[in-house]
Amino acid sequence: MDLYQIRYFLAIAQTGSFTKAAERLFVSQPSLSAGIKKLEQELGVKLFERGGRRAIPTPAGKFFLGKATNILNEYQVTLRELKEFHHQPTLRLGVFQAMRIASLAGLIGDFQTQHPYVAIELLDGSIEDLNKWLEDGEIDLLMTVLDARKEPQTSLALFHQRRLLAVPESHPFARRKTVRLIELDGQSYIDRIHCELCKETRQMFESKNIHPRIVYRADREEWTLALVESGLGLAIMPEWSNTPAVVYIPIVDLPLQRTVGLVWRSRHESEALDKFCTFAASHNW
Repeated sequence: MDLYQIRYFLAIAQTGSFTKAAERLFVSQPSLSAGIKKLEQELGVKLFERGGRRAIPTPAGKFFLGKATNILNEYQVTLRELKEFHHQPTLRLGVFQAMRIASLAGLIGDFQTQHPYVAIELLDGSIEDLNKWLEDGEIDLLMTVLDARKEPQTSLALFHQRRLLAVPESHPFARRKTVRLIELDGQSYIDRIHCELCKETRQMFESKNIHPRIVYRADREEWTLALVESGLGLAIMPEWSNTPAVVYIPIVDLPLQRTVGLVWRSRHESEALDKFCTFAASHNW
């Protein structure tokens, strides 16, 4: 089966005539008739009843009409997508370090399945560094904790997270419904050094004379989760899914929540950026 035969078949079905189909396709009628005959031989069915000036699809022809339309549409879509590889756009995405890589990888993998011609370059850093890189044009888009003061037309909220106390499932706190901040005094603690509230958390500990025993200063969520899972310490951190060995407990005197989203410059002309934002907004977080 060749593509020209599909076009011949669809033209005849649409015009109801071999003559009109040949005129539409700028081919001779004998060539069109020969192409359809060859197609019928390959498929093993008769596609048209020929009588007078009309060509009427047989039951097999009516069935094949939908299939042929899909084949041609899919071919045209594939051509358009392949052309995109000739001028492959690159989206430079900055990601704050207090983001779990597993969640980010799932988003990017799903996006590139639907938009394989868009290349994504990842760069992670502190929120301060990311904001500067965006302002200087070194990145096109950043995923970060949203600032309520940002202009709504330059940011997009993706999901909300509670900040809770993460403890290993073997810890006595794991059986508690809540804890108080003072109970962290003397506890082995993992300090998240690139958390957007790390300074405020330390100041809060100092103001309340709470002295957790810092066993590690982590700059990546995966490190923090692995250390908590291993029973090496506790951490105040966002609540992540699919962490079966970690139990999250609300801190009654520290109700916290953050909103993670995308931020871009007010002026941009990037189709890849628009597509990524639209996809991220509908992603299952």
